[in-house]
Amino acid sequence: MEEQEQVAQEISGEEQLKSVIEKAIARQETQVEEHIETFGAEHAETLAMRSELAYSYWHSGRLDDAIEIEQDILEISERTMGAEAPATLRARVNLAASYWSAGRHDDAIRIEEEVLEATERVLGPDHEHTLTARSNLSFSYASAGRSDDAIRVLQQVLEDRLRVLGSDEEDTLEARSNLASALWQADRRDEAIAVEENIVSESARIRGDDHTETLTARRDLASSLRQAGRADEAKALQTSLVVDLERLFGPDHPAAQAAQKILEDG
Repeated sequence: MEEQEQVAQEISGEEQLKSVIEKAIARQETQVEEHIETFGAEHAETLAMRSELAYSYWHSGRLDDAIEIEQDILEISERTMGAEAPATLRARVNLAASYWSAGRHDDAIRIEEEVLEATERVLGPDHEHTLTARSNLSFSYASAGRSDDAIRVLQQVLEDRLRVLGSDEEDTLEARSNLASALWQADRRDEAIAVEENIVSESARIRGDDHTETLTARRDLASSLRQAGRADEAKALQTSLVVDLERLFGPDHPAAQAAQKILEDG
């Protein structure tokens, strides 16, 4: 009986939440209509309001409705402000996200490629928005199974981070990690391990040998070495990791015990 009451309460809660969302979207729809009547369909404030409505549609699972609005916003933005205006580029990014959520991955990637090309041309290769656009494209390539394209772009992302931010920034370390993951997924194991070794050394230099992220990087590298059949190297690294974890946290700490078990299991 208690379980039935709990299920009933959960269903009631979901229905209430759904009702609140539907009412909020209805208010947005009314506001959009009012903006169109007051300012016109192509006014910047109207477009902004419609963009918020599209996001609400997307968030509530109404992808087709979101895409319809975003396509129209993009067409208006291109016609009234130009293909390379910041608002137009934002409209492209929003539409690409909706395409991706709807499973239209090729369409999403095509738009992301256009955004990167336009951003690089308008703002330059080192601008923050360009770096973000390139990083986003690399993730889309990887998610779509286009490993070679993802690796090519991720290598460029790392070069960009090193050139613009330097080797000591967290974004640069993250770029290394993303590249290592893509290389591993593409079964380019030796290249991936080389990048992971660099991550360990850079993390130790920047954060310190005993930093949590450095210890995690060492753990991941040891795992990669084992999977690549480089057992002796993996064992040596895992042994040193166990020693350091026991020194830092004590032998009874879960992290130390987990590392010891991995070492014992070989």
